Amino acid sequence: MKTKSFLILIAGIFLSVFLSCKKEVNPTLDTDILVCGTKDPINDLNWLADEMKFREFYRINSEKINGVVLYDYKGDNVIEVQCSLCSSTNIHQYKCDGTKIDFTNSNNYNDYLKNRTKVKVLYGTEIWTF
Repeated sequence: MKTKSFLILIAGIFLSVFLSCKKEVNPTLDTDILVCGTKDPINDLNWLADEMKFREFYRINSEKINGVVLYDYKGDNVIEVQCSLCSSTNIHQYKCDGTKIDFTNSNNYNDYLKNRTKVKVLYGTEIWTF
């Protein structure tokens, strides 16, 4: 009888903890903002959805995504994929079609930093705030 009661207690605790942990995939997305023509860029932009899945499942501790941030730069949407373990901050900016923007030239990158405007954090937490 003690074993059965103990198992019911453990199952109850597990169930209550499991039900209290509600994970929102994209809690910060404002659905009134169109990003690259869609209200749900994290799932609707195939290249971004693939990047999110790849980093989540195949790069367990290396280069996991901390945040995805939308910027306006010279009238264009720029999606910046931010991760705390990334080797550089100037090679993770993308156009709507998934093409990386070449900011390897420090003058171009400095211009981007100076003239961009943050629109919205699309996923997670913004960690590159310079």
